[in-house]
Amino acid sequence: MKSHVVIIRMHYQEHDKRFPWRLAYFQAMVYPRLMNQTDKNFDIAIRCNQWQEEAIKRIDPRIITFQTRNQTVRYRMHRGKKYFYDFCKWKDVMGLRQYDIQTGLDSDDLVSRCFIERIKSEVNNAEGKKSLHISFQPELFELKTLKTRSITTKYGPKKGSAFLSLYQPNKKNYKFIYEESHLDMWRHAKKSIIIPEGYCWATAHGLNESTRA
Repeated sequence: MKSHVVIIRMHYQEHDKRFPWRLAYFQAMVYPRLMNQTDKNFDIAIRCNQWQEEAIKRIDPRIITFQTRNQTVRYRMHRGKKYFYDFCKWKDVMGLRQYDIQTGLDSDDLVSRCFIERIKSEVNNAEGKKSLHISFQPELFELKTLKTRSITTKYGPKKGSAFLSLYQPNKKNYKFIYEESHLDMWRHAKKSIIIPEGYCWATAHGLNESTRA
């Protein structure tokens, strides 16, 4: 049986006023959808800072918490806009084992009940033991209006979305799911595919680092 982990980032600095809201949203909206999956054979690992661990573990002690050796949050200006970068090499990840499948979600991402099942289906249908990059075309959930809609950005096998999975049957040169931009993670797999709309939603709200209403 292939091991599978859903990796979620929630590593706010202490006293960051965004953290209590994000934690509450995760507990009320995100976590129940993960617990209600048709395929329940997966772990949940949250990257956080040590001061956050107790609050996160109160949601469910089964949640795995882990940290990284180096501070990886960066901001860069491009064409007048500030972009958020948060990449980390596998060698700098502490407290997390290697899994066959890694799935990356933000802590305000919403997924359908068969999200995990679809990932497992694609992995099981992969050719032999070749690595696989799975990217989902997300929709947008506008928190203010409680409405969903398509997004203008269209992703593909060689332009992966932030809703992604990486299957690595061979652990040599193992890659962390947040090793680099989600746009380029397809380069680390023998095959890359795109899954159409209907499986995941990015929440647009004023406290999001990159997806705003």
